[in-house]
Amino acid sequence: MAVPNQSAFYRPVLEIAAEAADRGVSRQEIIEAAAIRLDVSESDRQEAFGGSGTVKKFGYRVDSAARQLEAAGLLSRPERGRFQITAQGRHFLDQHTGPIERQQLVQLERELQTEDTRESIIPDAYDGEETVEEIAEIAPEEIMNQANRRLRDELASDLLVSIRSISPDSFERLVVALLVKMGYGQGERVGGSGDRGIDGIINQDALGLEKVYIQAKLYTAGSVGEPDIRNFSGSLDAQGATKGVFITTSTFSGTARQTAQNISAGNKFIRLIDGNELARLMIDHGVGVITELTYEVKRLDENYFAEEI
Repeated sequence: MAVPNQSAFYRPVLEIAAEAADRGVSRQEIIEAAAIRLDVSESDRQEAFGGSGTVKKFGYRVDSAARQLEAAGLLSRPERGRFQITAQGRHFLDQHTGPIERQQLVQLERELQTEDTRESIIPDAYDGEETVEEIAEIAPEEIMNQANRRLRDELASDLLVSIRSISPDSFERLVVALLVKMGYGQGERVGGSGDRGIDGIINQDALGLEKVYIQAKLYTAGSVGEPDIRNFSGSLDAQGATKGVFITTSTFSGTARQTAQNISAGNKFIRLIDGNELARLMIDHGVGVITELTYEVKRLDENYFAEEI
């Protein structure tokens, strides 16, 4: 049969993860098992999504279902590329029979959100499951805008999972590459034993007279505290430096941010970049990501028709 609509994927994906138990299940394992459950042939699985010749609709909808189940708290990712059912996911399966609707996941996601997290958006426009009334309330451009924001948020989450799985050395190289890509100058990684609290240096001019010093902390839990900022400030003093960037995959405590702010009011400047901002910068500057789909939105050129042709 042809590739089903998006809502048909939610329960199979969740059940496949439940059957995998504690070992979790990979994306490819989900795709193979879901194709059997949904009776989708190999040829139908090769159908391309949208205007892309490489992105397969079936795999895309499996990915989308897994992400939405994760956002709703029913799946988790213990490591890169693997999904695992949560206690909430098992409870949901015990309490609900029949198809899982997108709106159920939206409601669960909203319940998980706190004041400082992003809003949930309307159902994905490509699902073909929304009512005319739901779509009529929102301009098509706004639907695409909201969908793009959601995809960016999901990509940022995926990026952080991947970053936290690499080695500290690789992370140091990553942050140097990012700052170079952002146009701050030529960079080098100097981390390792005896680095004196400096993991990278950006030369902002050809002679290396203006330097930015980098500290990179690869944390999978906890936050960067005030002592870390003071130690970094001391490392800048030892180098006679006035500019520093402290980048972490985690967060900064309130006292850490206040300390950086106080130091920056003097003769030094310390810029803090937490995990969420790091992911956004990587997306904006094309580090660790590729363009999968591109859509052009065109409008009528009124000036063209206002002139005599």
